[in-house]
Amino acid sequence: MEKNSFWSPYVSGIGLGLTLLATFYVIGKGLGASSAFSIVSAVAAQKIDPEYAGSLKYFSRYLGGGSPLRDWIVFELIGLFIGALTGALAGRSFGLKLDRPSHMTGGMRIFTALTGGVLLGFAARLARGCTSGVALTGGAQMALAGWVFVMAMFVSGFIFAALFRRLWS
Repeated sequence: MEKNSFWSPYVSGIGLGLTLLATFYVIGKGLGASSAFSIVSAVAAQKIDPEYAGSLKYFSRYLGGGSPLRDWIVFELIGLFIGALTGALAGRSFGLKLDRPSHMTGGMRIFTALTGGVLLGFAARLARGCTSGVALTGGAQMALAGWVFVMAMFVSGFIFAALFRRLWS
């Protein structure tokens, strides 16, 4: 396989659909990722300051299970990382690279990426799910919220891509 070749979107889509089906069948739940970060954050906060972590209503629902490794969603996220790494290595496209426009410094690109990531993570928890949880799992269950989310995600993506295109030219 040549460097930077990508997997077929059709094969990848079928694989993702079969993975979603398998999680429904085996686990009884769909895919998701953002709650794994909430679980790990809650347990870490409890280790640092148990009284403070226990006083937070948001974290209280994640603190009853003890170790974050007792929740399957944490293993899903670990598997996601291993699968992505395996796919990148198999496609010979693994490498560290900082994509940025020529007028943007590396530090500014890292800052904007981290800021965007934090905002997306916050929004995912505010929405009670990330794109995999709301769009994939909700859409597969024919939930109206899942389909509305997918449509809103694509529309806003097109709008913001047009608005921010100048930053990358």
